[in-house]
Amino acid sequence: AVTRTPPPAGGQAVVYGAGALGTCAIAVVRALRPDVRVAAVARWPAQSRLAARLGATVFDPEPRDALVEQLAEWSGGIVRRPWEGLPITHPGAVDVVYDTVGDAATVEVGMRVLAGRGSLVQLGVGRVERCEWTPWYFKELRLVGSNAFGLETVDGRTQHAMAHYLDLVRSGRVDLDGLLTHTFPLARWEDAFEVLGDQAASGAIKVALDLRQSGSA
Repeated sequence: AVTRTPPPAGGQAVVYGAGALGTCAIAVVRALRPDVRVAAVARWPAQSRLAARLGATVFDPEPRDALVEQLAEWSGGIVRRPWEGLPITHPGAVDVVYDTVGDAATVEVGMRVLAGRGSLVQLGVGRVERCEWTPWYFKELRLVGSNAFGLETVDGRTQHAMAHYLDLVRSGRVDLDGLLTHTFPLARWEDAFEVLGDQAASGAIKVALDLRQSGSA
């Protein structure tokens, strides 16, 4: 998602969602484009704290009209208020939105805060619903799907994306300490899903099953 649709030098990016996907996206953008300003839209307090530690300016997802206005103020976009619906930035100042949620509500906000000919990169997949699509063609936006990974070129070096990621971790350029918040043995898989299903109370971001464990979490 980041290597194939990177923000420009000195640009601005929004990562929508701060779960496992969003947190990794923030870390990779900050590692590969340290001069890029990053905003994150995070729903839960634990997500907000980790996103901020990784260098993102954090915003709440609701209410959406306030979110559009706050992202416009953060990025320098000009807010326009139509007769109906959400505000829109024109001109906008966000170069790339990495949407790790992928439902109609997040897609619509992303299109409204992007700059003309900016890119909306879809990592998350939600159910198909109607939303206001006029900013897509009005701003001539690029809608980019990101489903997996393969050979990528970073800093002039071409190798598998996972090899790039491991190199970033080994060098200390990416530090995701704090992403894995809970670990359970396989016998407690139901507890793992319960923790993940109530992130507001549990503070869960990434939950793992450790097959080596036989005791408690």
